[in-house]
Amino acid sequence: MPRKTRASTRMSTKLVAYIAIMAALGNALAVVSTSLVKFGWTQVALDLSHLGTFLAAIPGGAILGCATGALIGIYPAIYYGPLGWLGILGLALIPGKALTGLFTGIVQRYLKRPLLSVTIGYVPESIFTFWVFLALVPLFGIVFPIAPLIVALQIAVKAWIEILFMGFVMESVFLSRGIVHMLRTIFPNWNYTPLSEL
Repeated sequence: MPRKTRASTRMSTKLVAYIAIMAALGNALAVVSTSLVKFGWTQVALDLSHLGTFLAAIPGGAILGCATGALIGIYPAIYYGPLGWLGILGLALIPGKALTGLFTGIVQRYLKRPLLSVTIGYVPESIFTFWVFLALVPLFGIVFPIAPLIVALQIAVKAWIEILFMGFVMESVFLSRGIVHMLRTIFPNWNYTPLSEL
């Protein structure tokens, strides 16, 4: 078996560090945003954690996006799970967020536009969320003060507003030639041209 070169070891170290930084950023954003803005009397709260997911998935692709999304799901899983209404079912947020990272990375590979990639990439997690509330919540016998469908609809409306906002943020971030150039040092195979250069 061939030995790893120094360059490939350095590159894999950079990728692991980048994923760790984006996961930490996403969880920090989740902590801050969920504690600052709550909607009504339910536990539905602002959650901007996916900014870290998108910063990994857009330049890094589906696998890095998936891994980062899963790590970013840790705090929301605890907040909405053991500390919230969902209990152990809160762990479902981890694969849900991983789905967004995975599909954003896939879509970005073909469309190469952050706003479209973020928006389309969130669709599987949105469907997954409805499945959790309509299939798993009753199965686990979790009782909410209001119907699970109403909670799922509140989450969907709030989440789609967040996703569109984050999509515009990503489009703005990746307009910067400096940011794109810096990310190409970490992701040399990233095939992306900022709108400002088209």
